[in-house]
Amino acid sequence: MAVPHLDAGWRKVFSLKDLSMRFAPVFALGLLVLAPLPAQGQSTRDACTLLDKDLLTETLGQEPELREENGAGTGVSLCSWRGGEGDGVRVHSITAVSQNIVGGTPLDYFKQHQGYKFEELTAANVATIEGPWQAGYLVDVTTEPNPDQLYVLTFINKDDTVTIETYGLPKKTTVALAESVARAM
Repeated sequence: MAVPHLDAGWRKVFSLKDLSMRFAPVFALGLLVLAPLPAQGQSTRDACTLLDKDLLTETLGQEPELREENGAGTGVSLCSWRGGEGDGVRVHSITAVSQNIVGGTPLDYFKQHQGYKFEELTAANVATIEGPWQAGYLVDVTTEPNPDQLYVLTFINKDDTVTIETYGLPKKTTVALAESVARAM
């Protein structure tokens, strides 16, 4: 049973217009709190744009076939190309902003991950590698001699992390591709 004087009073005091006016600032503040901060310094380093196309063609000995493209514009992207004879190159890019790091730096986290790789693999399979980057390491997937020539070089430069994987290409080529990407960053 509705009480007429309370029902009418409630509608007068809490009309839709009144509610919207009273709670608009609260709603706006909520949006500001929940909205992600602007990506200051967000790089646009998508994996498919990191390698120079001419260098990729020269490396693979032919026009590369794009096998996989994923995550462009998200801060975490992957691109993979195939050449002849089973040769291939894969690039994985993770921007610092996309990692949402709290309490530390991208370099701190990279070095922690690098430490895990050194614990996980044998000395024959992983090594620190110097180059035009903040830090880097090379994983030789199979112990030398590496008949399949599978190499993975991961580095951090300007707080963004890049991994270059090569198949059927010499180790020095993997390093050269990574150096080319790092210098262009």
